[in-house]
Amino acid sequence: MAGPAISIYDSTHTSLVSTWNVGVVKAQTPSKVLTVNIWNNRNSSDDVSDLKECYLGVYDSTGDTYTTEVPLNKWVEVNVPTVDGNNTTWTRIGGQAIKKIMSSGQSDFTIKGTANDGSTSNKSNYCTCSFRINAPINSTPGTKDFNIRLTGYFT
Repeated sequence: MAGPAISIYDSTHTSLVSTWNVGVVKAQTPSKVLTVNIWNNRNSSDDVSDLKECYLGVYDSTGDTYTTEVPLNKWVEVNVPTVDGNNTTWTRIGGQAIKKIMSSGQSDFTIKGTANDGSTSNKSNYCTCSFRINAPINSTPGTKDFNIRLTGYFT
């Protein structure tokens, strides 16, 4: 079976998302929220592998380490309604702090790869996540580059 086919769409499931321009963030004031839908195998007539043990982490702009200010001090906060049970619980991620995610109806942090028509009724094929930046009072001003990375495995 083919590996997972991951795509990230905006909150309306209509446009692909590849970057996040956060804009100006004031220390101790959460930024505007970015909501995305992480799809596996969107709008496909063939099954692909499920993405298992899914989690989000924040890393430096190289994607390999977490020694710069944003990941190290956990500026990124995430809300995952399928895990948190609501839209108001925010978890700081970065450094070694991660957030496990899963699609609706799953209990094992999986995003299913079953064939689907791409509609939002295919809840087992996507996970909705919201992100915001919440910089601490002692943060250094300036432009910050970082990556939010989805990790998982398939068999």
